[in-house]
Amino acid sequence: MTKSDLQLYSKTELEDARTKGQVIGWLQGAGAVIALGLLLSVVGWIPTILAVGGIGYLLYRALR
Repeated sequence: MTKSDLQLYSKTELEDARTKGQVIGWLQGAGAVIALGLLLSVVGWIPTILAVGGIGYLLYRALR
């Protein structure tokens, strides 16, 4: 049995699957960003300001 006998997928099929996976990933990421934006617009800006301030403080502590 040669190596080519064990090959399950062609190079084209692997490239197509990789591209499809990347597109699905981008769509999921865009959906998450939109959902987060809608959630923050409903909740208001106060949690956003607190979160940004907290992250800024942690970055300041980490880099200091």
